[in-house]
Amino acid sequence: MNGGVPIVYILLTVPALIPWEQVDSRFLPWCHVAGAVSPWIGSFLYHLFMNLDRGEMIYYRLLQLDMLGIWWMYSPPSVVPCFQAMTAWSPWERRLCFLLPFMMRVLLFILRNSSYGGGDPTGMMHVVLQDGVSAIGGMVGALHIPEKWFPGTMDFYLNSHNIMHVLVVMAVYSMHQATVRDLVWMTQVDCEARHLTLRGYQINFEL
Repeated sequence: MNGGVPIVYILLTVPALIPWEQVDSRFLPWCHVAGAVSPWIGSFLYHLFMNLDRGEMIYYRLLQLDMLGIWWMYSPPSVVPCFQAMTAWSPWERRLCFLLPFMMRVLLFILRNSSYGGGDPTGMMHVVLQDGVSAIGGMVGALHIPEKWFPGTMDFYLNSHNIMHVLVVMAVYSMHQATVRDLVWMTQVDCEARHLTLRGYQINFEL
């Protein structure tokens, strides 16, 4: 149930929420759907089989599958962080593996706000939230807050794992909002003309 419900919900609703008539590309929206559902597939398989009494190695293989789903959503081109996440053996190691892709996304956010960047200006809040909320969820999960302050009282609800999953849902929602707005923006803006305008401004400035 932990991951199965989001998988079904995303597959049934997200494609219908994409304004296909306003988007030129068919490939990019489906990449968005795959990115939105991939972490839940890994999480579903991990939680479904995590209690199998087949030894520690099987458990860590399931955990690696969970990390693979997160990697696919977060940064498919980043092969090195993926390898590090698949071979990490502690919660902090697994989370720190995504530090480099996270910093890359921060740099892209800075570029987005420069004259050389682009994207729908109305989606800026969601661009920040999609990474900020997920980072907070990762820290809450690694620090085991708040159950470490109340041992034995939050084993089934309101523990860090529950909170982390709620925050991940919020982050995926912001990711969806930011992506859809940018897909529509890409259709409406003339990137070549915009580039030529910026190039002309640079030449005039140098003269």
